[in-house]
Amino acid sequence: MLAVSVAAWAQPLHPAAALTPEQQAGRLLFLEGRSASGDAITGRIGMGQQQMPGPAVRCGNCHGPDGRGRPEGGVRPVDITWSELTKPYGHEHETGRRHPAFDEASLKRAVFDGVDPAGNPLDGSMPRFSMSGRDWKALVAYLKVLEMQRDPGVGSDTLRLGTLVPGTGRFAELGQAVKGILQAQLDEVNASGGVHGRKLELVCAEYAGEDRGAATRALRQLVAQGDVFALLSPFAAGIEDELDRLANEARIPVLGPLSLFGDDPRTTNQQVFHLLSGVGELAEVLALHLGREPKMRSMPAVLLHPQGAGGAALAEAVEQQLRTQGWSRLERMAFAPGASDADALAGALRTRGAEAVFLLGPGVDVAALARRLADGGRAPFLLLPGPLAPRAVLDLPAALDGRILLAYPTVPADQKPEALRRYAGLFKGGALARGHQTSQVPAYSSAVLLVETLKQVGRDLTREKLVAALESVQGFEPGLVPAVSFNARRRIGALGGYVVAVDLKGRNFRQVGGFLSLP
Repeated sequence: MLAVSVAAWAQPLHPAAALTPEQQAGRLLFLEGRSASGDAITGRIGMGQQQMPGPAVRCGNCHGPDGRGRPEGGVRPVDITWSELTKPYGHEHETGRRHPAFDEASLKRAVFDGVDPAGNPLDGSMPRFSMSGRDWKALVAYLKVLEMQRDPGVGSDTLRLGTLVPGTGRFAELGQAVKGILQAQLDEVNASGGVHGRKLELVCAEYAGEDRGAATRALRQLVAQGDVFALLSPFAAGIEDELDRLANEARIPVLGPLSLFGDDPRTTNQQVFHLLSGVGELAEVLALHLGREPKMRSMPAVLLHPQGAGGAALAEAVEQQLRTQGWSRLERMAFAPGASDADALAGALRTRGAEAVFLLGPGVDVAALARRLADGGRAPFLLLPGPLAPRAVLDLPAALDGRILLAYPTVPADQKPEALRRYAGLFKGGALARGHQTSQVPAYSSAVLLVETLKQVGRDLTREKLVAALESVQGFEPGLVPAVSFNARRRIGALGGYVVAVDLKGRNFRQVGGFLSLP
């Protein structure tokens, strides 16, 4: 039932503006070009009057979800909100075309036949629609209330933001730490007046233990019933594909999800903006670093990835990127997370002649695998995204000295003094736990970015405008992590990372160079 609710609420409305069934049917037609009753909807467009299905020529595509028009490609769709269409003194367009105000009858002629109330032909970019009488009535009913609608979570003096955290189990303390830092930052913003007269409210959905099904259900319920405008740093480890799918279905922006993976290569992700690189991108950073020497790019390398469609897709995407960097001898090898034997894995890697091993997911006892590889003579390079490195990495055999490289999305040097002072101020009083900085810092930084982006959007706030504003972010400095940039195709803000060498003899870590940006 939740899945059906989310699909039906592709652009959910504020609860104060509940729609009648007829208006809901009109909204579906306006936004998606589909008939609630299953009737055919088509539109003829252009000089050749090519006939296209309704979803391809839906009203909201050109006029925007708010109906106010969105100039694109030299075409300037008009404002079709009801108060604008029916203003008593009529209209005069930039082209010089004039006509009286619309009423229901003249609007129907415009939509079906392409002429305005004065009989003037409309621009050829405006489709000539064909639809049933009941669909037409539904569309008009929705147009009459369109301008009074708001996106969910947008109140006159509040803006509701959602997040998702584990409430019980071994990650419960982490979940509460993330929730705490988000709430503390929003409280700080609210103490200064909020954003454009609105106070920011945090709606937190919690789920039990490490149950991925429970996490997905809680996430869907939050989006469908929580009346939230956007999601801020939801704990998405293990449910990355569900998060992407839901965000695209519900058209809800998501900023800074806490996850091991930066993006799902199987999906077209338009709504989810990652602050930092994930496992796949960090593996590419290691490859870019090593690949500066041609002889390194020619050595046999294995991409060790979790079994399943997600792990295979990630490995394939990373392999493609490594090949563009010049790596030629690549092989993929799957493991069963949590059930793989270190001896068997080490033996399989030796059989393949691996001289470099990239780890692309959790579920391997890295320390045990490293020891088995060290026992077999000259060990291969172990290339580990930092989040996958074992805590006791400095206790690994000395035979691996100089052959373990880690990659991290951020390092302490990224922290600017003034930003660090503001961040530390949130912990005064001892109410917030300090033991989860690797998650709290990105969550805090995501909140900083979101607030600044909301300020740029202005008081007239919609989800679509927020996504467009995030896409225009260039070189923004959150203060505790690297500068972030997005665009229409880029959904990872700080795309790249740092390489850190493990000095087993000296028992320390050594940063190798600065931030490596991925192409």
